[in-house]
Amino acid sequence: MPEQSISVSAKPLPRVGHRPKRNLAWVWLIPIVAALVGGSIIWSTLSKQGPRITITFQSADGLEAGKTQIRYRSVVIGTVRQIRLSADRDRVLVEAELTNDAASFATGETSFWVVKPRIGLGGVSGLSTLISGSYIEADTDKSANAKPAKKMFVGLEEPPPIASDRPGRHFVLSAPDLGSLAAGSPIFYRRIQVGLVTGYKLADSGKGVELDIFVDAPYDKYVDASTRFWDESGFDATLTADGVQVNTQSLVSLIAGGLSFSSFGKPRALQDSKHVFKLYESRRAAELVPEGIAVPIFMRFDQPTRGLKEGAPVDFHGVHIGIINSVALDLDITTRQFFTAVEATLYPERLGKVYTDMSLKDSTPHDLAESLTTLVNRGMRAQLRTSNILTGQLYVALATFHQAPLDEPPVAEIPFKMATYPSDDLDKLQQQVTSIVGKLDKIPFDSIGQELDSLIKQIRVLSANLDKSVTPKLASTLTEIERATKNLNSLIAPGSPVVANTEAMLEDLRRSLKSLTNLTESLSANPDSLIRGRSTQPYSRDTLGAPAK
Repeated sequence: MPEQSISVSAKPLPRVGHRPKRNLAWVWLIPIVAALVGGSIIWSTLSKQGPRITITFQSADGLEAGKTQIRYRSVVIGTVRQIRLSADRDRVLVEAELTNDAASFATGETSFWVVKPRIGLGGVSGLSTLISGSYIEADTDKSANAKPAKKMFVGLEEPPPIASDRPGRHFVLSAPDLGSLAAGSPIFYRRIQVGLVTGYKLADSGKGVELDIFVDAPYDKYVDASTRFWDESGFDATLTADGVQVNTQSLVSLIAGGLSFSSFGKPRALQDSKHVFKLYESRRAAELVPEGIAVPIFMRFDQPTRGLKEGAPVDFHGVHIGIINSVALDLDITTRQFFTAVEATLYPERLGKVYTDMSLKDSTPHDLAESLTTLVNRGMRAQLRTSNILTGQLYVALATFHQAPLDEPPVAEIPFKMATYPSDDLDKLQQQVTSIVGKLDKIPFDSIGQELDSLIKQIRVLSANLDKSVTPKLASTLTEIERATKNLNSLIAPGSPVVANTEAMLEDLRRSLKSLTNLTESLSANPDSLIRGRSTQPYSRDTLGAPAK
Protein backbone atom coordinates (compact mmCIF):
# COMPACT_ATOMS: atom_id res chain seq x y z
CA MET A 1 0.00 0.00 0.00
CA PRO A 2 1.52 3.15 -0.89
CA GLU A 3 2.63 5.16 1.89
CA GLN A 4 0.31 7.88 2.43
CA SER A 5 1.57 11.10 3.70
CA ILE A 6 -0.43 12.58 6.36
CA SER A 7 -0.56 16.35 6.17
CA VAL A 8 -1.51 18.17 9.18
CA SER A 9 -3.00 21.46 8.43
CA ALA A 10 -1.60 24.13 10.70
CA LYS A 11 -4.33 25.74 12.81
CA PRO A 12 -3.80 29.24 14.00
CA LEU A 13 -2.77 29.44 17.55
CA PRO A 14 -5.27 31.02 19.90
CA ARG A 15 -4.55 34.59 20.64
CA VAL A 16 -4.95 35.94 24.09
CA GLY A 17 -6.88 39.04 23.74
CA HIS A 18 -6.79 41.77 26.35
CA ARG A 19 -10.14 43.45 26.99
CA PRO A 20 -9.70 47.17 26.88
CA LYS A 21 -10.13 48.90 30.25
CA ARG A 22 -13.17 51.18 30.61
CA ASN A 23 -12.55 54.86 31.55
CA LEU A 24 -14.84 55.43 34.52
CA ALA A 25 -13.47 58.93 35.45
CA TRP A 26 -16.40 60.82 33.93
CA VAL A 27 -18.86 59.00 36.21
CA TRP A 28 -17.53 60.86 39.19
CA LEU A 29 -18.37 64.16 37.57
CA ILE A 30 -22.03 63.79 38.50
CA PRO A 31 -21.58 63.69 42.29
CA ILE A 32 -18.88 66.29 42.03
CA VAL A 33 -21.18 68.62 40.11
CA ALA A 34 -24.01 67.86 42.51
CA ALA A 35 -21.74 68.60 45.42
CA LEU A 36 -20.67 71.83 43.83
CA VAL A 37 -24.29 72.85 43.16
CA GLY A 38 -25.30 71.94 46.69
CA GLY A 39 -22.34 73.76 48.08
CA SER A 40 -23.14 76.82 46.03
CA ILE A 41 -26.72 76.72 47.24
CA ILE A 42 -25.59 76.35 50.81
CA TRP A 43 -23.04 79.11 50.36
CA SER A 44 -25.63 81.36 48.73
CA THR A 45 -28.06 80.69 51.55
CA LEU A 46 -25.44 81.24 54.21
CA SER A 47 -24.13 84.34 52.50
CA LYS A 48 -27.61 85.86 52.35
CA GLN A 49 -28.35 85.13 55.97
CA GLY A 50 -27.78 87.96 58.30
CA PRO A 51 -27.42 88.09 62.05
CA ARG A 52 -30.10 86.72 64.33
CA ILE A 53 -31.53 89.18 66.82
CA THR A 54 -34.05 89.03 69.64
CA ILE A 55 -36.61 91.79 70.19
CA THR A 56 -38.74 91.96 73.34
CA PHE A 57 -42.29 93.33 73.35
CA GLN A 58 -45.09 93.55 75.86
CA SER A 59 -47.25 91.27 73.70
CA ALA A 60 -47.15 89.46 70.35
CA ASP A 61 -50.35 91.06 69.11
CA GLY A 62 -50.38 90.85 65.29
CA LEU A 63 -47.06 88.94 65.05
CA GLU A 64 -46.73 85.47 63.47
CA ALA A 65 -43.62 83.32 63.18
CA GLY A 66 -42.45 82.74 59.61
CA LYS A 67 -44.75 85.42 58.16
CA THR A 68 -44.25 88.71 59.96
CA GLN A 69 -41.65 90.81 58.19
CA ILE A 70 -39.18 93.41 59.39
CA ARG A 71 -39.14 96.45 57.12
CA TYR A 72 -37.21 99.65 56.70
CA ARG A 73 -38.73 102.25 54.38
CA SER A 74 -41.07 99.54 53.00
CA VAL A 75 -38.09 97.27 52.14
CA VAL A 76 -38.02 93.80 53.73
CA ILE A 77 -34.83 93.38 55.77
CA GLY A 78 -35.77 90.39 57.90
CA THR A 79 -38.36 87.85 59.02
CA VAL A 80 -39.64 86.70 62.37
CA ARG A 81 -38.53 83.09 62.98
CA GLN A 82 -39.80 82.29 66.45
CA ILE A 83 -42.00 83.83 69.15
CA ARG A 84 -41.79 82.68 72.75
CA LEU A 85 -42.26 83.92 76.29
CA SER A 86 -39.46 85.10 78.50
CA ALA A 87 -38.41 83.05 81.53
CA ASP A 88 -40.34 85.29 83.92
CA ARG A 89 -43.32 85.41 81.49
CA ASP A 90 -43.41 89.21 81.66
CA ARG A 91 -42.46 89.87 78.05
CA VAL A 92 -42.50 88.25 74.62
CA LEU A 93 -39.25 87.30 72.92
CA VAL A 94 -39.34 87.68 69.15
CA GLU A 95 -36.43 85.97 67.41
CA ALA A 96 -35.86 87.38 63.94
CA GLU A 97 -33.37 86.88 61.20
CA LEU A 98 -32.04 89.83 59.25
CA THR A 99 -30.79 89.68 55.69
CA ASN A 100 -27.09 89.98 55.06
CA ASP A 101 -27.58 93.41 53.51
CA ALA A 102 -29.27 94.57 56.72
CA ALA A 103 -26.51 93.41 59.07
CA SER A 104 -25.78 97.05 59.93
CA PHE A 105 -29.16 97.25 61.70
CA ALA A 106 -27.93 94.95 64.48
CA THR A 107 -26.36 97.85 66.38
CA GLY A 108 -27.30 100.02 69.34
CA GLU A 109 -28.70 102.87 67.22
CA THR A 110 -31.56 100.74 65.87
CA SER A 111 -35.08 100.77 67.27
CA PHE A 112 -37.97 98.42 66.43
CA TRP A 113 -41.74 98.77 66.86
CA VAL A 114 -44.87 97.03 65.60
CA VAL A 115 -46.82 98.87 62.89
CA LYS A 116 -50.57 98.56 63.27
CA PRO A 117 -53.55 100.91 62.90
CA ARG A 118 -53.21 103.85 65.30
CA ILE A 119 -55.09 107.09 65.93
CA GLY A 120 -53.01 109.90 67.41
CA LEU A 121 -52.48 113.66 67.36
CA GLY A 122 -50.81 113.41 63.97
CA GLY A 123 -53.79 111.60 62.43
CA VAL A 124 -54.52 107.99 61.50
CA SER A 125 -51.60 105.71 60.54
CA GLY A 126 -51.02 102.05 59.70
CA LEU A 127 -54.28 101.52 57.82
CA SER A 128 -52.46 99.36 55.22
CA THR A 129 -51.90 96.68 57.88
CA LEU A 130 -55.63 95.95 57.90
CA ILE A 131 -55.04 94.09 54.62
CA SER A 132 -51.37 93.04 54.72
CA GLY A 133 -51.16 92.38 58.45
CA SER A 134 -48.91 93.89 61.09
CA TYR A 135 -45.16 94.10 60.59
CA ILE A 136 -42.11 95.33 62.50
CA GLU A 137 -40.63 98.66 61.42
CA ALA A 138 -36.96 99.45 61.99
CA ASP A 139 -35.17 102.77 62.20
CA THR A 140 -31.52 103.58 62.81
CA ASP A 141 -29.63 106.78 63.49
CA LYS A 142 -27.07 107.07 60.73
CA SER A 143 -25.62 110.28 62.10
CA ALA A 144 -24.59 108.69 65.40
CA ASN A 145 -21.15 107.26 65.97
CA ALA A 146 -20.75 103.61 65.06
CA LYS A 147 -21.55 101.27 67.94
CA PRO A 148 -20.73 97.58 68.39
CA ALA A 149 -23.09 94.88 67.19
CA LYS A 150 -26.05 94.05 69.38
CA LYS A 151 -28.26 90.99 69.60
CA MET A 152 -30.88 91.94 72.20
CA PHE A 153 -33.28 94.84 71.57
CA VAL A 154 -36.20 96.27 73.54
CA GLY A 155 -39.01 97.03 71.15
CA LEU A 156 -40.93 100.32 71.36
CA GLU A 157 -44.60 100.06 72.27
CA GLU A 158 -45.32 103.30 70.41
CA PRO A 159 -43.66 104.45 67.17
CA PRO A 160 -41.18 107.32 67.56
CA PRO A 161 -42.71 110.71 66.71
CA ILE A 162 -39.98 111.54 64.18
CA ALA A 163 -37.62 109.59 61.96
CA SER A 164 -33.93 109.53 62.83
CA ASP A 165 -32.93 111.11 59.52
CA ARG A 166 -35.44 113.96 59.73
CA PRO A 167 -33.55 117.28 59.35
CA GLY A 168 -33.76 119.53 62.36
CA ARG A 169 -32.57 119.89 65.96
CA HIS A 170 -33.58 118.63 69.40
CA PHE A 171 -34.04 120.98 72.37
CA VAL A 172 -34.99 120.59 76.03
CA LEU A 173 -37.59 122.69 77.86
CA SER A 174 -38.12 122.98 81.61
CA ALA A 175 -41.67 123.46 82.94
CA PRO A 176 -43.29 123.30 86.40
CA ASP A 177 -45.84 120.74 85.13
CA LEU A 178 -46.87 118.99 81.92
CA GLY A 179 -50.29 120.65 81.58
CA SER A 180 -52.19 119.48 78.51
CA LEU A 181 -49.03 118.74 76.49
CA ALA A 182 -48.17 115.26 75.24
CA ALA A 183 -45.88 113.54 72.78
CA GLY A 184 -46.90 114.78 69.36
CA SER A 185 -48.15 118.20 70.47
CA PRO A 186 -47.34 120.77 67.75
CA ILE A 187 -44.83 123.62 67.98
CA PHE A 188 -45.62 126.90 66.20
CA TYR A 189 -43.47 129.77 64.99
CA ARG A 190 -45.47 132.76 63.79
CA ARG A 191 -48.52 130.45 63.59
CA ILE A 192 -46.65 127.99 61.32
CA GLN A 193 -46.22 124.46 62.63
CA VAL A 194 -42.46 123.87 62.67
CA GLY A 195 -42.00 120.94 65.04
CA LEU A 196 -43.50 118.79 67.77
CA VAL A 197 -42.98 117.48 71.28
CA THR A 198 -41.13 114.16 71.11
CA GLY A 199 -41.27 113.14 74.77
CA TYR A 200 -41.18 114.20 78.40
CA LYS A 201 -39.92 113.02 81.76
CA LEU A 202 -39.90 114.07 85.39
CA ALA A 203 -36.96 116.23 86.38
CA ASP A 204 -34.27 114.68 88.57
CA SER A 205 -35.26 116.97 91.43
CA GLY A 206 -38.89 115.93 91.13
CA LYS A 207 -39.99 119.60 91.08
CA GLY A 208 -40.67 119.96 87.38
CA VAL A 209 -40.93 118.34 83.98
CA GLU A 210 -38.40 118.24 81.16
CA LEU A 211 -39.80 118.17 77.63
CA ASP A 212 -37.88 116.97 74.59
CA ILE A 213 -38.88 118.88 71.47
CA PHE A 214 -37.82 118.78 67.83
CA VAL A 215 -37.78 121.79 65.49
CA ASP A 216 -37.62 121.06 61.77
CA ALA A 217 -35.03 122.59 59.48
CA PRO A 218 -34.75 125.37 58.39
CA TYR A 219 -36.80 126.78 61.28
CA ASP A 220 -34.32 125.49 63.86
CA LYS A 221 -31.96 128.35 62.97
CA TYR A 222 -34.40 130.78 64.61
CA VAL A 223 -33.83 129.16 68.02
CA ASP A 224 -31.01 130.93 69.87
CA ALA A 225 -30.18 132.23 73.35
CA SER A 226 -32.79 135.01 73.04
CA THR A 227 -35.61 132.56 72.21
CA ARG A 228 -38.47 131.99 74.66
CA PHE A 229 -41.04 129.23 74.56
CA TRP A 230 -44.57 129.46 75.96
CA ASP A 231 -47.60 127.21 76.27
CA GLU A 232 -50.36 127.77 73.70
CA SER A 233 -52.83 125.25 75.16
CA GLY A 234 -56.41 126.57 75.28
CA PHE A 235 -56.75 130.36 75.13
CA ASP A 236 -55.30 133.20 77.16
CA ALA A 237 -57.72 135.88 78.41
CA THR A 238 -56.12 138.91 80.07
CA LEU A 239 -57.81 141.95 81.58
CA THR A 240 -55.50 144.97 81.47
CA ALA A 241 -55.77 148.74 81.27
CA ASP A 242 -56.29 148.35 77.53
CA GLY A 243 -59.30 146.05 78.00
CA VAL A 244 -59.82 142.33 77.60
CA GLN A 245 -57.35 140.52 75.34
CA VAL A 246 -57.95 136.94 74.15
CA ASN A 247 -55.10 135.10 72.42
CA THR A 248 -55.23 131.63 70.90
CA GLN A 249 -53.53 129.53 68.24
CA SER A 250 -55.01 126.80 66.06
CA LEU A 251 -57.85 124.37 66.76
CA VAL A 252 -55.26 121.58 67.27
CA SER A 253 -53.60 123.52 70.09
CA LEU A 254 -56.98 124.12 71.72
CA ILE A 255 -57.69 120.38 71.77
CA ALA A 256 -54.30 118.72 72.13
CA GLY A 257 -52.13 121.57 73.40
CA GLY A 258 -49.15 123.18 71.72
CA LEU A 259 -46.11 125.40 72.08
CA SER A 260 -44.91 128.59 70.43
CA PHE A 261 -41.60 130.39 70.46
CA SER A 262 -40.13 133.69 69.39
CA SER A 263 -36.95 135.71 69.87
CA PHE A 264 -36.83 138.71 72.20
CA GLY A 265 -34.06 141.24 71.85
CA LYS A 266 -30.91 140.79 69.81
CA PRO A 267 -30.17 137.25 68.57
CA ARG A 268 -27.45 135.54 70.60
CA ALA A 269 -25.80 132.22 69.78
CA LEU A 270 -26.23 129.31 72.15
CA GLN A 271 -23.10 128.84 74.22
CA ASP A 272 -24.01 125.34 75.37
CA SER A 273 -25.44 122.57 73.20
CA LYS A 274 -27.29 121.27 76.27
CA HIS A 275 -28.97 124.58 76.96
CA VAL A 276 -32.32 124.14 78.74
CA PHE A 277 -35.04 126.67 77.86
CA LYS A 278 -37.72 127.75 80.30
CA LEU A 279 -41.34 127.16 79.29
CA TYR A 280 -43.54 130.16 80.16
CA GLU A 281 -47.24 129.81 80.87
CA SER A 282 -48.29 132.33 78.18
CA ARG A 283 -46.91 134.78 75.65
CA ARG A 284 -47.62 137.64 78.02
CA ALA A 285 -45.49 135.98 80.71
CA ALA A 286 -42.68 135.52 78.19
CA GLU A 287 -42.87 139.17 77.11
CA LEU A 288 -42.79 140.43 80.69
CA VAL A 289 -39.24 139.21 81.15
CA PRO A 290 -37.18 141.97 79.53
CA GLU A 291 -33.87 141.48 77.86
CA GLY A 292 -30.51 143.10 78.43
CA ILE A 293 -28.79 144.37 81.56
CA ALA A 294 -30.91 144.41 84.75
CA VAL A 295 -30.81 146.89 87.65
CA PRO A 296 -32.61 145.81 90.85
CA ILE A 297 -34.31 148.65 92.77
CA PHE A 298 -36.10 148.97 96.11
CA MET A 299 -39.01 151.34 96.80
CA ARG A 300 -40.85 152.23 100.00
CA PHE A 301 -44.46 153.44 99.87
CA ASP A 302 -46.13 154.79 103.01
CA GLN A 303 -49.60 154.83 101.41
CA PRO A 304 -51.86 151.83 100.70
CA THR A 305 -50.73 149.78 97.71
CA ARG A 306 -53.81 147.65 97.20
CA GLY A 307 -53.97 146.78 93.50
CA LEU A 308 -50.19 146.64 93.00
CA LYS A 309 -49.40 143.05 92.07
CA GLU A 310 -46.32 141.08 91.18
CA GLY A 311 -45.67 141.46 87.45
CA ALA A 312 -47.05 145.02 87.26
CA PRO A 313 -45.02 147.33 84.99
CA VAL A 314 -42.64 150.14 85.90
CA ASP A 315 -43.35 153.01 83.52
CA PHE A 316 -41.12 155.87 82.39
CA HIS A 317 -42.72 158.42 80.04
CA GLY A 318 -45.08 155.75 78.72
CA VAL A 319 -42.37 153.12 78.18
CA HIS A 320 -42.37 149.97 80.31
CA ILE A 321 -38.76 149.77 81.44
CA GLY A 322 -39.21 147.47 84.42
CA ILE A 323 -41.30 144.91 86.23
CA ILE A 324 -42.46 144.50 89.83
CA ASN A 325 -40.89 141.45 91.46
CA SER A 326 -42.47 141.48 94.91
CA VAL A 327 -44.85 143.49 97.09
CA ALA A 328 -44.62 142.93 100.85
CA LEU A 329 -45.76 144.66 104.04
CA ASP A 330 -42.99 145.81 106.41
CA LEU A 331 -42.63 147.67 109.69
CA ASP A 332 -40.40 150.66 110.43
CA ILE A 333 -39.10 150.02 113.93
CA THR A 334 -38.03 153.64 114.41
CA THR A 335 -41.40 155.27 113.59
CA ARG A 336 -43.55 152.23 114.47
CA GLN A 337 -45.33 152.68 111.16
CA PHE A 338 -46.18 150.07 108.55
CA PHE A 339 -45.12 150.59 104.95
CA THR A 340 -45.05 148.59 101.71
CA ALA A 341 -41.68 147.33 100.47
CA VAL A 342 -41.65 146.94 96.69
CA GLU A 343 -38.82 145.25 94.81
CA ALA A 344 -38.53 145.73 91.06
CA THR A 345 -36.06 145.32 88.20
CA LEU A 346 -35.26 147.99 85.64
CA TYR A 347 -34.14 147.15 82.09
CA PRO A 348 -32.69 150.37 80.62
CA GLU A 349 -32.16 148.80 77.18
CA ARG A 350 -35.90 149.16 76.66
CA LEU A 351 -35.32 152.87 76.17
CA GLY A 352 -34.02 151.98 72.71
CA LYS A 353 -32.21 154.79 70.93
CA VAL A 354 -32.04 156.90 74.10
CA TYR A 355 -30.09 154.15 75.82
CA THR A 356 -27.61 154.05 72.94
CA ASP A 357 -27.25 157.85 72.69
CA MET A 358 -26.49 158.14 76.40
CA SER A 359 -23.42 155.89 75.93
CA LEU A 360 -24.82 153.31 78.34
CA LYS A 361 -24.43 150.36 75.99
CA ASP A 362 -21.49 148.75 77.79
CA SER A 363 -22.45 149.89 81.27
CA THR A 364 -22.61 147.65 84.32
CA PRO A 365 -25.45 147.64 86.87
CA HIS A 366 -23.28 149.75 89.19
CA ASP A 367 -22.74 152.34 86.43
CA LEU A 368 -26.48 152.52 85.86
CA ALA A 369 -27.03 152.92 89.61
CA GLU A 370 -24.76 156.00 89.52
CA SER A 371 -26.84 157.41 86.65
CA LEU A 372 -30.00 156.84 88.71
CA THR A 373 -28.35 158.74 91.59
CA THR A 374 -27.99 161.78 89.36
CA LEU A 375 -31.59 161.53 88.21
CA VAL A 376 -32.89 161.24 91.77
CA ASN A 377 -30.94 164.36 92.79
CA ARG A 378 -32.69 166.15 89.90
CA GLY A 379 -36.13 165.18 91.18
CA MET A 380 -36.91 161.70 89.81
CA ARG A 381 -39.31 159.79 92.04
CA ALA A 382 -41.38 156.61 91.92
CA GLN A 383 -45.14 157.15 92.21
CA LEU A 384 -48.15 154.83 92.36
CA ARG A 385 -50.74 155.37 89.63
CA THR A 386 -53.99 153.73 88.58
CA SER A 387 -53.97 151.64 85.39
CA ASN A 388 -57.60 150.48 85.51
CA ILE A 389 -60.36 152.22 87.46
CA LEU A 390 -62.72 149.24 87.27
CA THR A 391 -60.27 146.65 88.59
CA GLY A 392 -58.21 149.01 90.76
CA GLN A 393 -54.90 147.83 89.26
CA LEU A 394 -51.86 149.97 90.05
CA TYR A 395 -48.45 150.43 88.48
CA VAL A 396 -45.30 152.38 89.32
CA ALA A 397 -44.37 155.42 87.26
CA LEU A 398 -40.97 157.14 87.30
CA ALA A 399 -41.49 160.88 86.94
CA THR A 400 -39.68 164.12 87.78
CA PHE A 401 -40.95 166.33 90.64
CA HIS A 402 -38.68 169.37 90.93
CA GLN A 403 -40.01 170.44 94.33
CA ALA A 404 -40.04 166.94 95.82
CA PRO A 405 -38.19 166.67 99.13
CA LEU A 406 -35.40 164.15 99.63
CA ASP A 407 -35.11 162.48 103.03
CA GLU A 408 -31.59 161.16 102.46
CA PRO A 409 -29.13 161.42 99.59
CA PRO A 410 -29.18 158.47 97.18
CA VAL A 411 -26.37 155.95 97.17
CA ALA A 412 -25.11 154.15 94.05
CA GLU A 413 -25.55 150.61 95.33
CA ILE A 414 -27.29 147.43 94.26
CA PRO A 415 -30.21 147.17 94.84
CA PHE A 416 -30.72 150.86 94.29
CA LYS A 417 -33.07 152.60 96.75
CA MET A 418 -35.40 154.67 94.61
CA ALA A 419 -37.05 157.65 96.33
CA THR A 420 -40.86 157.74 96.19
CA TYR A 421 -43.48 160.47 96.01
CA PRO A 422 -47.06 160.16 97.33
CA SER A 423 -49.83 160.11 94.75
CA ASP A 424 -52.46 162.80 95.35
CA ASP A 425 -54.54 161.54 92.45
CA LEU A 426 -54.70 158.11 94.03
CA ASP A 427 -55.91 159.57 97.31
CA LYS A 428 -58.44 161.76 95.51
CA LEU A 429 -59.68 158.79 93.52
CA GLN A 430 -60.13 156.78 96.69
CA GLN A 431 -61.99 159.72 98.28
CA GLN A 432 -64.24 160.01 95.23
CA VAL A 433 -64.97 156.32 95.29
CA THR A 434 -65.75 156.58 99.02
CA SER A 435 -68.04 159.54 98.35
CA ILE A 436 -69.86 157.69 95.59
CA VAL A 437 -70.32 154.68 97.83
CA GLY A 438 -71.65 156.95 100.59
CA LYS A 439 -74.17 158.54 98.24
CA LEU A 440 -75.27 155.13 97.06
CA ASP A 441 -75.85 154.14 100.69
CA LYS A 442 -78.18 157.14 101.14
CA ILE A 443 -80.51 156.04 98.34
CA PRO A 444 -83.71 154.59 99.96
CA PHE A 445 -83.70 151.32 98.07
CA ASP A 446 -86.17 149.78 100.57
CA SER A 447 -88.88 152.42 100.09
CA ILE A 448 -88.35 152.39 96.32
CA GLY A 449 -88.81 148.66 96.34
CA GLN A 450 -92.01 148.94 98.40
CA GLU A 451 -93.46 151.54 96.03
CA LEU A 452 -92.62 149.37 93.05
CA ASP A 453 -94.32 146.45 94.78
CA SER A 454 -97.51 148.44 95.38
CA LEU A 455 -97.46 149.72 91.79
CA ILE A 456 -97.22 146.17 90.48
CA LYS A 457 -100.19 145.17 92.66
CA GLN A 458 -102.28 148.04 91.25
CA ILE A 459 -101.42 147.02 87.73
CA ARG A 460 -102.56 143.50 88.52
CA VAL A 461 -105.94 144.79 89.89
CA LEU A 462 -106.45 146.98 86.84
CA SER A 463 -105.73 144.07 84.57
CA ALA A 464 -108.28 141.94 86.40
CA ASN A 465 -110.94 144.67 86.07
CA LEU A 466 -110.28 145.00 82.37
CA ASP A 467 -110.76 141.28 81.98
CA LYS A 468 -114.10 141.38 83.79
CA SER A 469 -115.75 144.59 82.41
CA VAL A 470 -114.06 145.80 79.26
CA THR A 471 -113.39 142.47 77.62
CA PRO A 472 -117.09 141.38 77.32
CA LYS A 473 -118.07 144.77 75.84
CA LEU A 474 -115.29 144.57 73.35
CA ALA A 475 -116.48 141.12 72.36
CA SER A 476 -120.08 142.31 71.74
CA THR A 477 -118.85 145.34 69.79
CA LEU A 478 -116.76 143.10 67.56
CA THR A 479 -119.82 140.88 66.99
CA GLU A 480 -121.94 143.86 65.88
CA ILE A 481 -119.19 145.07 63.56
CA GLU A 482 -119.04 141.64 62.01
CA ARG A 483 -122.82 141.58 61.49
CA ALA A 484 -122.79 145.04 59.87
CA THR A 485 -119.99 143.94 57.56
CA LYS A 486 -122.01 140.93 56.44
CA ASN A 487 -125.07 143.15 55.72
CA LEU A 488 -122.96 145.56 53.71
CA ASN A 489 -121.55 142.67 51.69
CA SER A 490 -125.06 141.43 50.90
CA LEU A 491 -126.12 144.92 49.72
CA ILE A 492 -123.24 145.37 47.32
CA ALA A 493 -123.21 141.79 46.06
CA PRO A 494 -123.85 141.30 42.28
CA GLY A 495 -127.59 140.94 41.44
CA SER A 496 -128.80 142.68 44.60
CA PRO A 497 -131.66 145.28 44.29
CA VAL A 498 -129.38 148.12 45.28
CA VAL A 499 -126.92 147.30 42.52
CA ALA A 500 -129.77 146.92 39.93
CA ASN A 501 -131.39 150.24 40.89
CA THR A 502 -128.05 151.94 40.80
CA GLU A 503 -127.33 150.64 37.29
CA ALA A 504 -130.81 151.82 36.05
CA MET A 505 -130.28 155.23 37.58
CA LEU A 506 -126.90 155.51 35.88
CA GLU A 507 -128.48 154.55 32.52
CA ASP A 508 -131.19 157.28 32.90
CA LEU A 509 -128.50 159.77 33.82
CA ARG A 510 -126.51 158.80 30.71
CA ARG A 511 -129.57 159.42 28.43
CA SER A 512 -130.25 162.74 30.12
CA LEU A 513 -126.70 163.86 29.53
CA LYS A 514 -127.00 162.86 25.86
CA SER A 515 -130.21 164.90 25.43
CA LEU A 516 -128.65 167.86 27.11
CA THR A 517 -125.68 167.60 24.75
CA ASN A 518 -127.99 167.64 21.70
CA LEU A 519 -129.88 170.66 23.05
CA THR A 520 -126.65 172.52 23.61
CA GLU A 521 -125.52 171.87 20.07
CA SER A 522 -128.85 172.94 18.65
CA LEU A 523 -128.80 176.21 20.54
CA SER A 524 -125.28 176.81 19.40
CA ALA A 525 -126.36 176.38 15.78
CA ASN A 526 -129.67 178.37 16.06
CA PRO A 527 -129.53 180.69 19.00
CA ASP A 528 -132.72 182.53 17.78
CA SER A 529 -134.76 179.40 18.14
CA LEU A 530 -135.35 180.38 21.74
CA ILE A 531 -137.31 183.43 20.39
CA ARG A 532 -138.79 182.29 17.05
CA GLY A 533 -139.40 178.76 18.06
CA ARG A 534 -138.57 175.60 16.19
CA SER A 535 -137.99 176.08 12.42
CA THR A 536 -139.85 173.88 9.98
CA GLN A 537 -136.95 173.88 7.48
CA PRO A 538 -134.17 171.47 8.14
CA TYR A 539 -130.75 172.83 8.85
CA SER A 540 -127.34 171.28 8.50
CA ARG A 541 -124.71 171.49 11.17
CA ASP A 542 -122.01 172.13 8.61
CA THR A 543 -123.71 175.21 7.20
CA LEU A 544 -124.37 176.65 10.65
CA GLY A 545 -128.02 177.45 10.07
CA ALA A 546 -128.01 177.68 6.22
CA PRO A 547 -130.99 175.86 4.59
CA ALA A 548 -130.11 172.46 3.35
CA LYS A 549 -130.08 172.00 -0.39
